[in-house]
Amino acid sequence: MGYRFVDLTLAVDPKDTYVQFPRDEIYGKPAPGTTITPIATLDVDHIANFRFETTTQSYTHYDAPAHFYHDGLKNHEVPLDHLCGEACVIKIPGKGPSDTVSAKDLEAAGVGVRPGDIAIVSTEWTDRAWGSRDFWEHMIYLTTDAADWLIGKGIKALVQDFMTCDSPLYPPPERKWPAPDWSPNHIKFLSRGICLIEWCTNIGAIRKERVLLVTGALKLKDTEGAPARVIAIEEVEGSPSREGLPPLPPLENPYKDRGAWAKGGGARRAAGA
Repeated sequence: MGYRFVDLTLAVDPKDTYVQFPRDEIYGKPAPGTTITPIATLDVDHIANFRFETTTQSYTHYDAPAHFYHDGLKNHEVPLDHLCGEACVIKIPGKGPSDTVSAKDLEAAGVGVRPGDIAIVSTEWTDRAWGSRDFWEHMIYLTTDAADWLIGKGIKALVQDFMTCDSPLYPPPERKWPAPDWSPNHIKFLSRGICLIEWCTNIGAIRKERVLLVTGALKLKDTEGAPARVIAIEEVEGSPSREGLPPLPPLENPYKDRGAWAKGGGARRAAGA
């Protein structure tokens, strides 16, 4: 028995655009960019180190209940088993720009959802449109009856690659911000402690209807969520192919290039070198 690992995480690239909820357009708060800046380099300092700045809602991330509730669990308080565990995979093919995923769609998929499951629901919208204005302008989104269907099944968390509820830029008039029921599915899920694992990608690469799901969120204190590495794990017979991947350690041909300083061209050397 072996394991096949499927990475469901967007790469964090500061050059990407439209990587977070358009709060500047919806409720007038800034949408800070993402930066990755070197603060030490191999050629000069003998080590590489970077400063990283982003928001808790950029790229692949998750929402804890504190995203909508003062008395909800904050990021550092969420137990690991709220975000990791057995998951069912519900693929909804054929959805186009601005379409919805309804309870009827979920039922028609025919996937068994067990109490305590993490539900992984995919339209592959992130794969198709991430990093563009169209991603938000023509967002696929989950209907309120679909949220009720998932809650009725007893899920403990939801993974998706499209909007949890309502078109972000074009919600129904009665649910536009700052209406009390703005973003109703966030209210439905988070009030029940059901965490939302958002902007996942590559879900189409999962081959099985049941997997183990691991959400490795940064343990930021007192936040409403955090960036996360999200991984689906499938059990397979034998050893899965690693074609195109770097070799597993220990390496037969170890890395050797320590930078310019080690070749005599750096700005300074280590003491005693």
